[in-house]
Amino acid sequence: MCSAAILAGFEPAVRDSDVFTATSAKCGQTWLTTLLYHLKTEGLSPDFGGVGLLGRVPWLEHPKDFASQEPYPVASRLAQIEAMEDPRVFKMHVLWEEVPRPPGSQAKVLTITRDPRDVPYSMYRHLCALREGPFTESGPPPFEVYFEQWLERGYYFEHTVSFWAQRNDPDLLWLRYEDLIADLAGAAGQIVDFLGWDCSQESIDRAVPLATFGHMHKTERSTLLKGQTSFADGTHFVREGGVGKNRARLSAEMEQRILDRARETFEPDCFAWVVAQGTSPSD
Repeated sequence: MCSAAILAGFEPAVRDSDVFTATSAKCGQTWLTTLLYHLKTEGLSPDFGGVGLLGRVPWLEHPKDFASQEPYPVASRLAQIEAMEDPRVFKMHVLWEEVPRPPGSQAKVLTITRDPRDVPYSMYRHLCALREGPFTESGPPPFEVYFEQWLERGYYFEHTVSFWAQRNDPDLLWLRYEDLIADLAGAAGQIVDFLGWDCSQESIDRAVPLATFGHMHKTERSTLLKGQTSFADGTHFVREGGVGKNRARLSAEMEQRILDRARETFEPDCFAWVVAQGTSPSD
């Protein structure tokens, strides 16, 4: 879902200090935005000021309020965004060309990708947990059926291609889920350097533990998702983390089809990068 009216009204008011996180779904965006928020607040606001992550890092193009499920009045939503203090951080699930940065903007963009073999089962479990969604009326289909739908839609591949073409843009930082798993503190330092934020090592050391999977899972209902009613009782938005766990739910044929699709769609260097084999997204 996307509110073209919100995006059109927002773009003229973009600030050079703005930060957009634009990713495909289930690639670690909530993890990344949680880390960004705690770096911005120097680890001194562990409860997101009592309003949950989306109260501090708005999903910019989303047309509905997550608490009430009512459509946002465009004017009041734009006023709410305008009142946010710098640096503003936004969540988006859009292609590169849809990020609302006017010509000459110095606003920064971060994306995070994940090995595509770990994405479809994660998305399937996400949809199964929603109170209202594509599985609500008839119940979740077998994963094998959903897998075909995910592969046919192909948004993961389209999104990656759109960002790969811009990989050398100095205002883009491309992160990988697998690298954050390996060294979250190192990724935090990389982000701070890229954004030019004045964040001491002491502040980074406070922020990083608040953005671990263990902490996010434990505080999911009380702080991270506070104000949201999207997920059914007894389910989790933050599940396992890790690398390869979702991939283990694929058959050998499913895994091979994902790899074949990636090889057909991506340039060789891009393929190596997103399946966590390459060392740099830059030429």
